[in-house]
Amino acid sequence: MANYNISFDASSLIAGLNLQLETAIKRAVQTTALTAYTAWKETINQSTGLWQPIKDRYAASINIRFDPDGMGARIYSDDPMATPIETGIPARDMKRALDTSAKVRVAKNGKHPGQRYLIIPFRHNTPGNVAHAKAMPMAVYEQAKELTKSHVTGKVSARSGLNASSLRTKGPLMTMRNTYKWGGRLDGDDIPKNLRGMVRFNTSSGGQKSSSHITFRVMGEWSSGWIIPAQPGRYIVKDVSAAAHAMLREEVTAAIASVS
Repeated sequence: MANYNISFDASSLIAGLNLQLETAIKRAVQTTALTAYTAWKETINQSTGLWQPIKDRYAASINIRFDPDGMGARIYSDDPMATPIETGIPARDMKRALDTSAKVRVAKNGKHPGQRYLIIPFRHNTPGNVAHAKAMPMAVYEQAKELTKSHVTGKVSARSGLNASSLRTKGPLMTMRNTYKWGGRLDGDDIPKNLRGMVRFNTSSGGQKSSSHITFRVMGEWSSGWIIPAQPGRYIVKDVSAAAHAMLREEVTAAIASVS
């Protein structure tokens, strides 16, 4: 038996390399996930054509979950608005509400007796505020803020125009309608057509004074238009995901090179 020998055992070296590589890859996964998380939120906030409250809610819904072994991550959102924002919304005919809304009325007189209609309120923001609706021009606002305020005075029960029965009472379907004390209204050739008839409602609560500016339009069976145009998908997740996968490949390649 030889008293002299040269032997090799690389297991300790491989174990060390494996530990370094695993640590580097976990770091790459974490960096990529955080980058994708931030990019998703930032892209939402930079998107145009979405109301800010919807963008805020969508961005706030995004979360990260790392795999227990640290080798993977999932960035996700459970916001119900995610699907229409990501993949788009088809055109919608608002007049379908005439078949389903309990607030439908039936015209008794005028040009369209016997036909159904809805009165649709539109809120108009003051200059500098565009979160929930388009702001009215400053010249219009200067007149609108001087209007005598209108008030909701109560509610009355009225028969719905759906010609349906109540499941509870078995009698005619009823609905509640507001009653009003009307104040001033905007009118005149210098007022844009979509703002004519605007009223100023008192919405003060407690010691805080406020008001809202509303116009009303009639949507009847006889009306043309009332089609909400299709909204294209923004495909934020698709683009951010592609960039994240590319980044992870680069990070893992760099991690392998750093320990080789």
